[in-house]
Order: sequence, then C-alpha cells, then structure tokens
Amino acid sequence: MRVGHIIKLIPDRKFGFIKTDHFRDDVFFHFSALRGGLQGRFLEENQEVEFEINEILRLDEQKLEATIVQTPARPLSKSLDEKSIPEIQALHHPRARQRKPIWREKTATSELAKPDETPE
Repeated sequence: MRVGHIIKLIPDRKFGFIKTDHFRDDVFFHFSALRGGLQGRFLEENQEVEFEINEILRLDEQKLEATIVQTPARPLSKSLDEKSIPEIQALHHPRARQRKPIWREKTATSELAKPDETPE
C-alpha cells in the first residue's frame, strides 16, 4: 500500500485527489473506493491515507486512479513538543577506542626510520 494525504475533495461529485511522494501527478479516487474506517467518516483535506493504484489503468492509459483508499494502519506522522522529547545523550560502548587500532600501531616513525640503520 502506498501512503499519501488528501489534497482536494469534491464531496458533491464524490471524488478527490491524493498527493504522494511516489508519483509526480496527483492520484484520483472515487468515494466508492473508500474502505475501513473511512466509509462512514467525514473526509477532510490533509488527512493521511493508504491507497492502492489500478496498475492496469496506470500502464495502459497513463492515469493514476486509486482502487482502495483506507486509513493507515499506524500513524504516519506525529508532531513532537519539547516536553515529550527526553534529553538526548550520546552513549558509547564502554570499551570503544580504549586501545589504538592495530593498523595504527605500525606507524611511519617506527618502521621507516629503522631501515637506515644496519644491524651489526
């Protein structure tokens, strides 16, 4: 199911349009495509919905029409205020970076300076 929000409703003609990030154009829907909790409810603009596209119509005639429109199974967006957000503190693993990585132990100063010296 794709996700979007209703941008325009025309209740006297019983259709509307959905805006989604999946398509550049708006998706048409008729009130007969409403399922679940939307059948008896009053629809409003900016309401979040889940919908399915008629793929045959989309491929053949290049038209976007929703066959099923329903309320989302979970909330899609939630506004947070400062009181509901706990203070965020970065916690690192206790043993993180306690020792140098192995590839750093062999540095240029320890290995490149010694070849000039010849063993006796």
